[in-house]
Amino acid sequence: MALEERKIKSGFADHPIWFCYCHALELYLKALLRQKYSVAEIEAFRHNIKRLVNEAEKLELVLADKERVLLFIIGDADTLIEVRYVRTGPKTLPELEELNRTCKNIRDSVASLLRKAGVMVRLS
Repeated sequence: MALEERKIKSGFADHPIWFCYCHALELYLKALLRQKYSVAEIEAFRHNIKRLVNEAEKLELVLADKERVLLFIIGDADTLIEVRYVRTGPKTLPELEELNRTCKNIRDSVASLLRKAGVMVRLS
């Protein structure tokens, strides 16, 4: 959010911000899955967002259609490569505001589910 507040408009300045949101979303999903899977089993999921989403939904994570679509967009291998390594050419990436909103919603939903399961959660 601090990077986003700088509002740098040159080149690919938003890519680090994009990457941070994507990584946070992945970690929120993995935090929820930790209730069912061991660390080794979660490592086997690697960065497969689509698989993480499907498993998280089995653990009662409820996603709005827009959130699910956004997660599947960032789960696309080409999108992740685009965010990590700058590639030129046409592309469609969600707006940072949309990523921020989805990230907060999923964080709050996962926190609620973890608290319901008796896990202490502290959001800062």
